[in-house]
Amino acid sequence: MKTFSFTLLALPGLLALARPAVAQTADMAAAVAVAQQQYVRAFVAHPELYGGPEYTDYTKRYHERAGHQYFFSTEPEAGSVIYNNHVFVNTPLNYDVVLDQVVLSPPKSPLTLRLINEKVEKFTIGTHHFTRLVADSASRSVIRTGYYEVLLDSTVQVLAKRTKRMQEHISQSYINAEFTQTDKLFMQKAGHYYQVASKSAAMRLFADRSKEMQQYLQGHKLRFNKAQREASIVELAAYYCSLPKQ
Repeated sequence: MKTFSFTLLALPGLLALARPAVAQTADMAAAVAVAQQQYVRAFVAHPELYGGPEYTDYTKRYHERAGHQYFFSTEPEAGSVIYNNHVFVNTPLNYDVVLDQVVLSPPKSPLTLRLINEKVEKFTIGTHHFTRLVADSASRSVIRTGYYEVLLDSTVQVLAKRTKRMQEHISQSYINAEFTQTDKLFMQKAGHYYQVASKSAAMRLFADRSKEMQQYLQGHKLRFNKAQREASIVELAAYYCSLPKQ
Protein backbone atom coordinates (compact mmCIF):
# COMPACT_ATOMS: atom_id res chain seq x y z
CA MET A 1 0.00 0.00 0.00
CA LYS A 2 1.47 3.36 -1.03
CA THR A 3 1.12 6.62 0.84
CA PHE A 4 1.70 9.73 -1.29
CA SER A 5 3.15 12.99 -0.04
CA PHE A 6 2.37 16.42 -1.45
CA THR A 7 5.37 16.11 -3.81
CA LEU A 8 4.08 12.92 -5.41
CA LEU A 9 0.56 14.27 -5.75
CA ALA A 10 1.96 17.23 -7.68
CA LEU A 11 4.08 15.10 -10.03
CA PRO A 12 2.11 15.81 -13.26
CA GLY A 13 2.39 19.54 -12.66
CA LEU A 14 6.09 19.23 -11.95
CA LEU A 15 6.74 17.37 -15.18
CA ALA A 16 4.84 19.98 -17.18
CA LEU A 17 6.85 22.77 -15.62
CA ALA A 18 10.16 20.99 -15.99
CA ARG A 19 9.76 19.66 -19.56
CA PRO A 20 11.45 22.63 -21.35
CA ALA A 21 14.50 22.25 -19.15
CA VAL A 22 14.64 18.49 -18.84
CA ALA A 23 18.32 18.42 -19.76
CA GLN A 24 19.29 21.02 -17.20
CA THR A 25 19.53 19.73 -13.65
CA ALA A 26 19.52 23.15 -12.03
CA ASP A 27 16.39 24.28 -13.89
CA MET A 28 14.66 21.00 -13.08
CA ALA A 29 15.37 21.40 -9.38
CA ALA A 30 14.07 24.97 -9.46
CA ALA A 31 10.87 23.91 -11.26
CA VAL A 32 10.31 21.13 -8.74
CA ALA A 33 10.77 23.50 -5.82
CA VAL A 34 8.36 26.09 -7.26
CA ALA A 35 5.63 23.53 -8.03
CA GLN A 36 5.99 21.91 -4.63
CA GLN A 37 5.60 25.29 -2.91
CA GLN A 38 2.47 26.03 -4.96
CA TYR A 39 0.94 22.68 -4.07
CA VAL A 40 1.69 23.04 -0.37
CA ARG A 41 0.18 26.55 -0.33
CA ALA A 42 -2.94 25.29 -2.12
CA PHE A 43 -3.61 22.47 0.36
CA VAL A 44 -1.97 23.68 3.54
CA ALA A 45 -5.44 23.84 5.15
CA HIS A 46 -6.15 20.18 4.35
CA PRO A 47 -3.08 18.08 5.19
CA GLU A 48 -5.27 15.47 6.90
CA LEU A 49 -7.33 14.86 3.76
CA TYR A 50 -4.74 14.54 0.99
CA GLY A 51 -2.24 12.22 2.68
CA GLY A 52 -4.07 8.91 2.35
CA PRO A 53 -3.09 5.77 0.45
CA GLU A 54 -3.65 5.42 -3.27
CA TYR A 55 -6.88 3.90 -4.55
CA THR A 56 -6.41 1.63 -7.56
CA ASP A 57 -9.32 0.96 -9.88
CA TYR A 58 -9.14 -2.83 -9.79
CA THR A 59 -11.87 -3.18 -12.43
CA LYS A 60 -9.64 -1.94 -15.26
CA ARG A 61 -7.95 -5.32 -15.52
CA TYR A 62 -11.15 -6.89 -16.81
CA HIS A 63 -11.90 -7.12 -20.50
CA GLU A 64 -15.55 -6.12 -20.06
CA ARG A 65 -17.55 -4.88 -17.08
CA ALA A 66 -21.28 -5.09 -16.49
CA GLY A 67 -21.97 -2.28 -14.03
CA HIS A 68 -19.39 -0.73 -11.73
CA GLN A 69 -18.23 -0.80 -8.12
CA TYR A 70 -19.48 2.63 -7.08
CA PHE A 71 -22.60 3.66 -5.20
CA PHE A 72 -24.12 5.99 -7.76
CA SER A 73 -21.87 6.98 -10.62
CA THR A 74 -18.37 6.27 -11.85
CA GLU A 75 -17.67 10.01 -11.78
CA PRO A 76 -16.84 11.74 -8.46
CA GLU A 77 -19.54 14.02 -7.14
CA ALA A 78 -19.35 17.04 -4.87
CA GLY A 79 -19.72 16.01 -1.26
CA SER A 80 -18.53 16.60 2.27
CA VAL A 81 -16.81 14.48 4.88
CA ILE A 82 -15.99 14.57 8.58
CA TYR A 83 -12.50 13.11 8.53
CA ASN A 84 -10.05 12.89 11.42
CA ASN A 85 -12.31 15.30 13.37
CA HIS A 86 -12.18 17.92 10.59
CA VAL A 87 -15.03 18.98 8.31
CA PHE A 88 -14.33 19.22 4.58
CA VAL A 89 -16.93 20.55 2.13
CA ASN A 90 -17.15 20.79 -1.66
CA THR A 91 -14.94 17.73 -1.95
CA PRO A 92 -15.09 15.39 -4.99
CA LEU A 93 -15.97 11.97 -3.57
CA ASN A 94 -17.06 8.56 -4.67
CA TYR A 95 -18.05 5.48 -2.68
CA ASP A 96 -16.82 2.02 -3.60
CA VAL A 97 -19.56 -0.19 -2.16
CA VAL A 98 -17.75 -3.41 -3.05
CA LEU A 99 -14.80 -2.54 -0.80
CA ASP A 100 -16.79 -0.19 1.48
CA GLN A 101 -14.30 2.62 0.90
CA VAL A 102 -14.68 6.36 0.38
CA VAL A 103 -12.65 7.51 -2.61
CA LEU A 104 -11.24 11.02 -3.02
CA SER A 105 -10.13 12.75 -6.23
CA PRO A 106 -7.69 15.57 -5.37
CA PRO A 107 -7.97 18.61 -7.67
CA LYS A 108 -5.43 18.90 -10.48
CA SER A 109 -4.04 15.42 -9.83
CA PRO A 110 -4.43 12.18 -11.82
CA LEU A 111 -4.19 10.16 -8.62
CA THR A 112 -7.14 8.85 -6.67
CA LEU A 113 -6.88 8.36 -2.92
CA ARG A 114 -8.94 6.38 -0.45
CA LEU A 115 -9.85 7.70 2.96
CA ILE A 116 -8.90 5.61 5.97
CA ASN A 117 -12.16 4.10 7.21
CA GLU A 118 -11.38 4.49 10.91
CA LYS A 119 -10.96 8.25 10.45
CA VAL A 120 -14.27 8.78 8.63
CA GLU A 121 -17.26 9.73 10.79
CA LYS A 122 -19.77 10.83 8.16
CA PHE A 123 -19.83 11.83 4.52
CA THR A 124 -22.24 13.00 1.84
CA ILE A 125 -22.32 12.44 -1.90
CA GLY A 126 -24.79 14.76 -3.57
CA THR A 127 -27.98 14.49 -1.52
CA HIS A 128 -27.07 11.13 0.03
CA HIS A 129 -25.90 11.06 3.65
CA PHE A 130 -23.78 8.26 5.08
CA THR A 131 -22.53 7.48 8.58
CA ARG A 132 -20.01 4.95 9.77
CA LEU A 133 -21.20 2.51 12.41
CA VAL A 134 -18.95 0.27 14.46
CA ALA A 135 -20.27 -3.13 15.50
CA ASP A 136 -20.49 -3.90 19.21
CA SER A 137 -18.71 -7.22 19.67
CA ALA A 138 -20.26 -7.62 23.12
CA SER A 139 -23.81 -7.61 21.80
CA ARG A 140 -25.76 -9.52 19.18
CA SER A 141 -26.46 -6.46 17.08
CA VAL A 142 -27.34 -7.00 13.44
CA ILE A 143 -25.11 -4.06 12.53
CA ARG A 144 -21.69 -4.75 11.08
CA THR A 145 -18.94 -2.17 10.98
CA GLY A 146 -19.22 -0.06 7.85
CA TYR A 147 -20.98 2.80 6.10
CA TYR A 148 -24.77 3.14 6.14
CA GLU A 149 -26.94 5.58 4.25
CA VAL A 150 -29.21 7.54 6.60
CA LEU A 151 -32.70 7.62 5.06
CA LEU A 152 -34.49 8.99 8.14
CA ASP A 153 -32.94 10.53 11.23
CA SER A 154 -35.55 11.13 13.90
CA THR A 155 -36.71 9.35 17.05
CA VAL A 156 -36.40 6.32 14.79
CA GLN A 157 -33.56 6.00 12.31
CA VAL A 158 -33.87 4.20 9.01
CA LEU A 159 -30.57 3.09 7.52
CA ALA A 160 -29.61 1.32 4.32
CA LYS A 161 -26.52 -0.78 3.83
CA ARG A 162 -25.49 -0.47 0.18
CA THR A 163 -23.41 -3.35 -1.12
CA LYS A 164 -22.37 -4.78 -4.45
CA ARG A 165 -20.98 -8.17 -5.27
CA MET A 166 -18.42 -8.55 -8.04
CA GLN A 167 -18.40 -11.83 -9.95
CA GLU A 168 -15.90 -12.91 -12.58
CA HIS A 169 -16.93 -14.65 -15.80
CA ILE A 170 -14.72 -16.19 -18.47
CA SER A 171 -15.80 -15.63 -22.04
CA GLN A 172 -13.66 -16.49 -25.07
CA SER A 173 -10.48 -16.56 -22.98
CA TYR A 174 -11.27 -13.13 -21.48
CA ILE A 175 -12.15 -12.46 -17.85
CA ASN A 176 -15.13 -10.16 -17.42
CA ALA A 177 -16.67 -8.68 -14.28
CA GLU A 178 -20.32 -8.28 -13.32
CA PHE A 179 -21.61 -6.20 -10.41
CA THR A 180 -24.82 -7.03 -8.57
CA GLN A 181 -26.29 -4.63 -6.02
CA THR A 182 -27.93 -5.69 -2.76
CA ASP A 183 -29.49 -3.28 -0.26
CA LYS A 184 -30.42 -4.11 3.33
CA LEU A 185 -32.61 -1.89 5.51
CA PHE A 186 -32.21 -1.36 9.24
CA MET A 187 -33.98 0.63 11.92
CA GLN A 188 -32.59 2.06 15.10
CA LYS A 189 -35.14 2.45 17.87
CA ALA A 190 -34.41 3.15 21.53
CA GLY A 191 -30.72 2.46 21.00
CA HIS A 192 -31.19 -0.94 19.36
CA TYR A 193 -30.77 -1.89 15.71
CA TYR A 194 -33.10 -4.19 13.80
CA GLN A 195 -33.00 -5.48 10.25
CA VAL A 196 -36.20 -4.65 8.41
CA ALA A 197 -36.84 -6.73 5.31
CA SER A 198 -40.64 -6.60 5.12
CA LYS A 199 -43.80 -4.74 6.11
CA SER A 200 -44.43 -7.14 9.00
CA ALA A 201 -40.92 -6.60 10.37
CA ALA A 202 -41.46 -2.84 10.33
CA MET A 203 -44.90 -3.07 11.92
CA ARG A 204 -43.55 -5.17 14.80
CA LEU A 205 -41.32 -2.26 15.74
CA PHE A 206 -44.34 0.04 15.76
CA ALA A 207 -46.52 -2.27 17.86
CA ASP A 208 -46.89 0.36 20.60
CA ARG A 209 -48.89 2.47 18.11
CA SER A 210 -50.45 -0.43 16.25
CA LYS A 211 -53.90 1.13 15.79
CA GLU A 212 -52.64 4.37 14.25
CA MET A 213 -50.14 2.54 12.06
CA GLN A 214 -52.74 0.12 10.72
CA GLN A 215 -55.03 3.01 9.88
CA TYR A 216 -52.21 4.76 8.05
CA LEU A 217 -51.45 1.63 6.06
CA GLN A 218 -55.07 1.21 5.02
CA GLY A 219 -55.46 4.85 4.08
CA HIS A 220 -52.26 5.18 2.03
CA LYS A 221 -52.04 1.77 0.34
CA LEU A 222 -48.27 1.52 0.60
CA ARG A 223 -46.58 -1.12 -1.50
CA PHE A 224 -43.77 -3.34 -0.24
CA ASN A 225 -42.51 -5.00 -3.40
CA LYS A 226 -38.79 -4.84 -4.13
CA ALA A 227 -38.99 -1.57 -6.03
CA GLN A 228 -41.09 0.32 -3.45
CA ARG A 229 -40.24 -1.34 -0.13
CA GLU A 230 -37.53 1.13 0.88
CA ALA A 231 -39.65 4.24 0.26
CA SER A 232 -42.67 2.69 1.99
CA ILE A 233 -40.72 1.72 5.11
CA VAL A 234 -39.23 5.22 5.32
CA GLU A 235 -42.73 6.70 4.98
CA LEU A 236 -44.08 4.42 7.71
CA ALA A 237 -41.24 5.31 10.06
CA ALA A 238 -41.66 9.02 9.38
CA TYR A 239 -45.36 8.81 10.23
CA TYR A 240 -44.59 6.90 13.43
CA CYS A 241 -42.13 9.61 14.46
CA SER A 242 -44.77 12.29 13.79
CA LEU A 243 -47.30 10.81 16.21
CA PRO A 244 -47.71 12.72 19.48
CA LYS A 245 -46.24 11.05 22.51
CA GLN A 246 -48.71 9.11 24.64
